[in-house]
Amino acid sequence: MTGKDSSPDGGDSAPAEDPTRRGLLRAAAGATVAGAASTAGCLGVTTPADVAARSEVSGNVGHFVGPSWLADNRDEAVVLDARDAERFREERIHRARRVPFEAITARESTDAGDAPDADAIAAAFGEIGVAPDDDVLVYGASVGSRVTRVAFALAAIGHEGSIRVLNGGLSAWNGRLGTGSRDRVSPTDYDPDPASSTWVTREWLADRVGTFNGDGPGLVDVRVPEAYLAAPGSDALREDHDRHGHLPGAVDVHWVGNVAGRRMTDPGRLVRLYEVEAELDRSGTVVVYGDDNVDPTSTWLSLKAIGFEDVRLYDGGFGEWANADGDRGRYPVETATDVVVETEGSVGGDDGGGDFSCTG
Repeated sequence: MTGKDSSPDGGDSAPAEDPTRRGLLRAAAGATVAGAASTAGCLGVTTPADVAARSEVSGNVGHFVGPSWLADNRDEAVVLDARDAERFREERIHRARRVPFEAITARESTDAGDAPDADAIAAAFGEIGVAPDDDVLVYGASVGSRVTRVAFALAAIGHEGSIRVLNGGLSAWNGRLGTGSRDRVSPTDYDPDPASSTWVTREWLADRVGTFNGDGPGLVDVRVPEAYLAAPGSDALREDHDRHGHLPGAVDVHWVGNVAGRRMTDPGRLVRLYEVEAELDRSGTVVVYGDDNVDPTSTWLSLKAIGFEDVRLYDGGFGEWANADGDRGRYPVETATDVVVETEGSVGGDDGGGDFSCTG
């Protein structure tokens, strides 16, 4: 990539007049709540059929499907609900099973750094009767990061069946619904086959510092620009982080740019955002990270959906990187560069899964 410094020590920031520098996000960091579209008057009436039709997915897009796919495959697919228990009891897709969200974000500590806890994740899916070869559809209130974390967790344990996400979330579904406590399902033994190619560790990244978005892998920070830039006094700076900033060479693309209300952002816009503006190579390795291991999965799945071949999650996140003090000493944190790709997006419902909450 051009127009930014990617040295381990930070270097000088790009000059303000540099024409290759990305624009800083103009609006204040954060996302707006996007509810179901409806206005007063006959022309503003929105029917369930309208919502469902707008959520259909066409073209060469992976993983995301519209409600018609679910209608055609309802008897074959295991449907997983990524929302909290209260919302699940109030209303859900008939026969859906609620995912124990805390379990599927579990990490284990290794010599190389934090990694997904495949045994804990597999046990959680097995408890709700998911088998390794089941075709799975995940939904939430929207296509926010709680939903994409479920998809990532399945991929991380080597799930053999297909993994799909319902575009538009629950509001796009106008089929049969259920209420109350969950339907009885028989637990199954889920023997994980960890897919280590879906994530990277702290040491994997440390070995490649100085090459990101240059001669080495693409690296995307999915946090708000204020966190990426370590903006003094910003509420985006986590108190439990010893240091602030970003991994050297990372480009910032806030994950909410992947979501337009309850649906995925237009695929053409995603291609422009990541290939043209962020200058990522779809045929190369791309690593995504945030403060936690939930929000970055939105970018992980969005990149895979538009054809990126090798996308990986840093499951330890910036919190591990900023606080670790190992054999290498402190890991380098950069604040001088400000390569921020401008994004627009909003998350409907309550599917923001990490410490950044779009909806309260």
